[in-house]
Amino acid sequence: MNSSFSRMSCRLAIALLPALLAGCASLSSSGPTAGQIVRAQRDLARFTIVDVDESVIGEIETSPSTGRGRLAALAGPGEVDRIGPGDIIQVSVFEVGTALFGGRSGISDAAAPVTGSGEQLPPVVVGRDGAVTLPWVGRLQAAGLTPDELGALLTNRYRANSENPQVMVVVRDNVSNTVVVQGEVKRPGRLPLTLARERVLDAIAIAGGAANPAGDSMVRLTRGERAAEGPLSVIEPGSADDVELLPQDRISVAFRPRTYTLLGAAGKPAEVPFQNVRVSLAEALGRGAGPSEAQANPGAIFVFRYEPAELDGSPAKGAVPVAYRVNMRDPMGYFLTQRFEMRPRDVVYIANADANIPTKAIQILNLFFSPFYTARVLTQ
Repeated sequence: MNSSFSRMSCRLAIALLPALLAGCASLSSSGPTAGQIVRAQRDLARFTIVDVDESVIGEIETSPSTGRGRLAALAGPGEVDRIGPGDIIQVSVFEVGTALFGGRSGISDAAAPVTGSGEQLPPVVVGRDGAVTLPWVGRLQAAGLTPDELGALLTNRYRANSENPQVMVVVRDNVSNTVVVQGEVKRPGRLPLTLARERVLDAIAIAGGAANPAGDSMVRLTRGERAAEGPLSVIEPGSADDVELLPQDRISVAFRPRTYTLLGAAGKPAEVPFQNVRVSLAEALGRGAGPSEAQANPGAIFVFRYEPAELDGSPAKGAVPVAYRVNMRDPMGYFLTQRFEMRPRDVVYIANADANIPTKAIQILNLFFSPFYTARVLTQ
């Protein structure tokens, strides 16, 4: 019985083997092999394959994809101490001799001792037309003047009725010389500008800092009808991107989480967040547990992206799809992956080994025949 059972099993295996081998191409896999990707590129010509070497790494490292210099395009001269509509100013008048506000009459008395006095006028709001109304002066234009310039103007006006007036002007509530910080910051609001000349990073710091990691925060600076946007992580204190702020600037901080996708014969295919400001290809592969020993072709690791691309990884104008290929069988490939910097929306694909599908066919044969051999053992 045992020999007949064995002969029957062998005949069944021979009968099923052509069908199983013919169906190898239809067996499930984690994606195409390196040869299939190369043939697709050659036949369709819809993307380019670039083998990563030292020259390619150099081009990637110098590409303008970091976002540096974008905010610097808005830099320009300007002043932050000009009075404007909506400001609340405080006027103080100090007089010696004949006084308008000190309580003495305007009648001159040569025998009277010379005294000084001061008077703080009620706060006054600069109107929408930029003018203010003050006692003994009437209405005059204040917008566009600095506090010192307005004080000098009032001193000349009061000199006609006062013996020796001196006027001081202070902006109590600064509305026109302010910027607005909004978005993903801890304390959004309006920030008054000073002669210290606050910059972009100063404003964000005063607003409590970004609510999310700097690598995933985008800063948008709006100045009039112009606007520019760049990553918070690339703005260095005092750099060209750390622009000196001007009145009515608007700073918006947005949360844009960066991720890349790990696919193919990887230990853990997934969408992976960057977590750090910069992530190399070596780190990206390590986070996915590396290529699968049973399935992967270490000589064909691809990074799919568009060149050139926007900061979020989306295709820029005139972009073309590129597949960067790294050979991890070459020891130099491990050094190159340490310098290959990942970008948002990158797709890292670890190609399947060519022997992967036949291996799956053998596994299916083993699973198919194991019940027969199990039954054989039980009947013995």
